[in-house]
Order: sequence, then C-alpha cells, then structure tokens
Amino acid sequence: MGQCDRHRPETRCRAPGEGAVACWSGALCDGRAVQLRRPLRGRDCDALRPGPDHRRDVRVGEGRKMSTQDGFVRVANVAEVPPGKAVAVRVEDRSVALFNHEGSIYATDNQCPHMGYPLIRGRARNGVLQCDWHGWSYAMAGGGCFTGGCDDLDTFPVEVRGADIHVKVAGVASRRTGAHYLLLKEGLLSRDNWVLSKAVAIMLAQGVSEDETLRLLVTHLGKHIATEHDANGSWRLARVANGIRVARRLPPDDRLIPLMMAAKGASGRAGDRPDRQPLPPPISWEKLADWVRMFSRDRDGEGIEKCLVTARALGGCDDRILPLAFECVLAPHFIGFGFNILHLVRLAEVLDEFGWEVAEQLVCNLVAKILGRHRGTPDGVRREAIEAFAGVQSDVDNLTEPNGSAEFDEDAFGEALLSGELGTVFGAVTAALQSGVHVSRIADTMVMLAADRMARTPVSFNPGWWDLGAEMQTGSVIRGVHRYAGYASAAKAVYHAAWQFYGDRWLNIPNRPLSLAKLDERAGSGSADAEVERVAIVDAIESIRVNDVGPLVAKHLAAGHPGSELLNEIALALLKHDTGWDILDTLRVVYDETETCREHPASHQLVVGLARFTTGARRSNNSESATRTARRFARRQTAVDLY
Repeated sequence: MGQCDRHRPETRCRAPGEGAVACWSGALCDGRAVQLRRPLRGRDCDALRPGPDHRRDVRVGEGRKMSTQDGFVRVANVAEVPPGKAVAVRVEDRSVALFNHEGSIYATDNQCPHMGYPLIRGRARNGVLQCDWHGWSYAMAGGGCFTGGCDDLDTFPVEVRGADIHVKVAGVASRRTGAHYLLLKEGLLSRDNWVLSKAVAIMLAQGVSEDETLRLLVTHLGKHIATEHDANGSWRLARVANGIRVARRLPPDDRLIPLMMAAKGASGRAGDRPDRQPLPPPISWEKLADWVRMFSRDRDGEGIEKCLVTARALGGCDDRILPLAFECVLAPHFIGFGFNILHLVRLAEVLDEFGWEVAEQLVCNLVAKILGRHRGTPDGVRREAIEAFAGVQSDVDNLTEPNGSAEFDEDAFGEALLSGELGTVFGAVTAALQSGVHVSRIADTMVMLAADRMARTPVSFNPGWWDLGAEMQTGSVIRGVHRYAGYASAAKAVYHAAWQFYGDRWLNIPNRPLSLAKLDERAGSGSADAEVERVAIVDAIESIRVNDVGPLVAKHLAAGHPGSELLNEIALALLKHDTGWDILDTLRVVYDETETCREHPASHQLVVGLARFTTGARRSNNSESATRTARRFARRQTAVDLY
C-alpha cells in the first residue's frame, strides 16, 4: 500500500481498526525524539494502525497509578502501544496521542490543528505526519505544519521509565494561542470562513486579548478598503462595527458568530499603496476645510483624502475632521444617500474606540470616498427634495438645542411622515424643529413608526423588510449624528431620514397612530412558562411561520417576561442562518433602541418586528456549521462526534 494513498475508499470509509490507516507523529517540544531504553521491533510503517485502546480516551488515573514527578504523568504501559500502533489518552483536559514509531515513543495533541480530526487515525512516513481527513502534514520532530504555515501541532516531552510511558503536559505552552494572530491574518487575506471562525474561537476560548484582535481587524480593514474598494466599502465597515456591538450584547458562549461576521467584513486582499503625503506649507485648517467642501461638491475623493492627511499632519485638528465630514454628507445634494450618514456614524464609533493610531488610514480614505462618491443626476422627485431642503438650510444651521419641554403631537407627525406627499413630509419636520421639539424625540417616533410598520406589514405581497430596516436605522442614527457632530447636524439628519420614509410610500401598510400600538396586557393571559414560550417562538422562526411569530412574541411580552432574554434567543436564531449577514445592522439597532425607547408605549413592536423580519427573510441555507465546529475545536474536542 502506498504511503500517501489516503483517498482510497478503504482508508476513508472504514471504521477505526477495520482498515483505517494510522498517522503517527514523533514531534517533541524540544524538537528531539526520546529514544526508548530498549530496542523496538516491527517498524514497518505500511502496517501502522491504531492500537487496541484507540477507540477510547484512556483517562489517566482510571485503573492506573498517576505519577507527577518532575511534571511527568504516567499515561500507559509500553506494551499498550506496540510498534506501529497509536493510543489516545486523556491527560488533564486534553486528548493526547501516543505513537510508537520507528523506535521512539511520541506524544502530541490528538486534535489536528486544522479541523480537529483525531490524529491517531492518520498516517506517517519518513518523519512526516499526515492527517487522514484533509491531508495536512506536520513534522514528526517538532510539530511544524507543512500545509498551513501557522497551525503547528502541540507536542509533549516523553520519558520511558522501565515499562511505563510518562508524558509532561502541564506547563507546556500551547502553540495555538500564539498562532491565533497568524490564523487571523491568514483568514483576513483568504476570506475563509473556517479559518476566521477558528481564530475567533481560539480568542474566546483561551482569553486572548479582544482589544488586540479587534485592532488587527480595523487595521486590515483600512488597508483593504484603501486598495480594493470605492465608497461602497463603507458596507464592510458597517458589518465590522455592528458585529462587534452585537457580540458584546450576547453571553460569552454565543459571541462567536457575530465576531466571525465582523472578521469577514474586514477580510479581503490588502494591496500595496503609496502613503499619502501631506501638502507643503503654508496650510491652515480653514483653507483645508474649504477645499474639502469644494472637492465634495465636485466628487473629488482624492483631493479630499489629501486634505484630511494634511489636517492630521498639522496637529490639533483631529476633533474637527469628522464634524466637517458630517457637514458635507448632510448637504442637500446627498439626499437619497442616507446610508452614507449611517456609515459615517459607524466610522465615528470605530475611531472613538480604537483611536487615530489604528484607524487613520480607514478614516481618511473612507471619508474621502464617501464625501467624493458619484451621486448621479437626480431625478425629478429627488431634485424637488434637494431644492426643498436647501431652502431651509440656513434656518436649520441657526437652531440651538432645546430643553426638550416643547409639546409634540407624535400621532400627527407620524401621519404627516407617512402621507406620501413630499411637501407634507418636509413641512412636518420643519414645523417640529422650529417649535422646539428635540431631535431625540423625533428619532424616537421614527424608530417606533418603522418598528410598528415592520410588525404589521402584510406578507402576501412584498413586505419591504429591508426598506423598513433602513427606516429604523436612519431614524436611530440621528442620535449618533447628534453625539459626533452637534445639534444642528442632527436636525439636518432628520430630513435625510424623512426622505427614507417618503421613498417607502409604495409599501402597502395601513397607517395607524402610535398611540394605538400600545401593548395589550390582556394578550398575556394564559401565558405558559417563559422558556417554553421562547422555544415556541424560535420554532416559529425556524419553520418560517411569519403570521404566527408576531402574536407569539406579543403574548410573551404582554405576560411580563423579560424582553432581553427573548431578544437574545431571536438574535441567535437569526445569526446562525445566512439571513444573519443581511439583518445584522437592523439587529444592532433593535438592541440599541430597546434600551433607549424602553419607556415608549410601542417599544414592544421593536422585538415583534424583528421576529417577523427574521422569519420572513429566512433562507434555507445556514452558516452555523463552521462556527459550531470552530467552537468545539477551541475546546480541544476532536471532530469524531461531529463527522
């Protein structure tokens, strides 16, 4: 039999011990093979097969006397590992593979660093260990990986004392933690879901610094967008920012999928690009700001980036750059590009957390591309909106932040916003702002209107899930503009959000006042156990019963059960399927707004609407397998029970 004939059916399909050819490693941490104190026979590796105990992990201490002298533990008798055989033993919390190969006893991690297959089922020749599943190979003296470049195999010192085999596992540093960053870099360049999932799973399982990992993501994202994307690279940024925020909302054991989504958003080729050099003096901030405004009107992204790089070099201008960017992107000619505002807020969040040292290239390049993007010739309706907004610009610029005590007829505002008449929509916004209604109250109303519409939209025709999600996001992001650019800029953002509602006038959703959207507590009568109800809700989502899931959620909330626990269950049902990639941004907003709007009478519609969106947008494919396997991998479990 050829040594590398791993694709023959008899070596891939038979049960262990019934034809599966073993793979032996003699790799030791110090790079040497410890020779037995007496010669071994029968070293024909063509005949290597797992030993008699290969079917079970023999736990040290079960029927054996444990020795811990010098950190070494007795794990087996030499007779239990005959020449050319392998045995898996459990030492502390890990499965260790013992190999008797070419006159030496070796001990390695039994989990293949690639995808967790048990290495006692593999094959060896000429000092090279080859996993029998995907063929990844490792040096037998040292554990170095020939295939992946960064997944080296953990190996352990072995001593044969008389007839007993002793292995030292305690105190031997795992190579997996150190390989985490190499794995992550490989995954970021290859865009391989499995490699990314594995790197993130190791981070979560072994306590690797989350901050350092996320810094690597942001740095790579900046290079990737700078060399491979136009302004639409901002969607990648949004996935990174939202994945991180959603992950932090979930319990530690459930954070893998959203963090993997964030990593996937940052992944891709990062090509070479000459550093952008600042303009020579004399230069002032005022002149640079004027040029940025001019280049934004002219759609000249390269000129904008040059100005931003120069502003950074000037010093003392860092706090002015993003407010200037918001000023430009909130201009009337950006009506119809509300997602630019949303993504600029997400960029501000990333900069706020990671700082200029990490995010400089990302900020300067992406802001320039967003502000200088091609916007096309506006059609008649959009031109009308641009002119109407331009007519109130000066009044909005002079707004001062009110104290929030002004009267606000939410139902009347909602009726105007959904009227389908542009003059009525913008007129209601102008009237509310001029009467002293705070932008945060307007944002509340917009978010709640979108949630209520999402909770009621008919599913017999196009329900408009994505458009309703955009309404919710553009309403919510007004708060972010207020935080990063001030009150007048937030007031301008209200007009851009109002345009989104006007653009969705085609949706066949009956209007109703938000005052009628209150939760009917009588709906919770006869409620069952909270956990039983949550299981039923998730089942309705997974079986795509859109008309059932809304009433189930409303009943659950009306009974007084915690909405946060239900939201987490819905999030997990969403994330483990492919639809999670597309609904991640709306999920993040629902998490934010269930806290911000918790006192609003219609706040329950956020969860009801999300549950219906999650159900209606579901596809048959799911992306859970890679992350589930990665989680088990990080726990040092072999893949036998999975495959």
